[in-house]
Amino acid sequence: MKWYIVRHAEKEKGDFYNPKLRHQDEPISQRGQKQAEQLWEFFSARPVNGIYISQYQRTGQTIQFVSKKNGLHPVVDERLNEIDNGLIDSLQEDEIQALYPEVWNGFKERNHDFKFPQGESGEDARRRIASFMADKMQADRNIIVVCHEGLIRLWICHLMGLPVYRRWDFKVDFCGITEIEFEPEFNNWRLIRFNQVVI
Repeated sequence: MKWYIVRHAEKEKGDFYNPKLRHQDEPISQRGQKQAEQLWEFFSARPVNGIYISQYQRTGQTIQFVSKKNGLHPVVDERLNEIDNGLIDSLQEDEIQALYPEVWNGFKERNHDFKFPQGESGEDARRRIASFMADKMQADRNIIVVCHEGLIRLWICHLMGLPVYRRWDFKVDFCGITEIEFEPEFNNWRLIRFNQVVI
């Protein structure tokens, strides 16, 4: 069983506020569309049985080309949404520092978890990942998951047994591919590749 966790493609800049998500919901850019199509170079030779995406439109747009080639319909799962940064979503750095100093300190110190105002903590989002993994492992299938940088960094922490605040140690590029494989004899996931970009 292999899973491919993919960050969405480059997104447009601008105001694309989605009241349902309570956050910006940017579509992918023209460059992002090209990045998304290049994903087929990686997935064309790899058997996949399912595709899961977050509620944000950019994840569905990113995998649209691959899903059509594979004949698979992406399934939306809100557990794959980006970590909810609550009220700071559209704030500038100086505003965060002034209004939410505890959040700012968490960013700067990077040695403890913290909760975004009216949003989530790293641990909250990690539990979403654990829930998703527990559900999908039952099917024993190869799947593609398209989600977001913050969530992928937390996913690595979850897999490697690292504290959630260590997520700041990782960077994930647009369309960066992380591959993990389950080893039933050890009841453990093995990291095969991290942040591979198809050029």
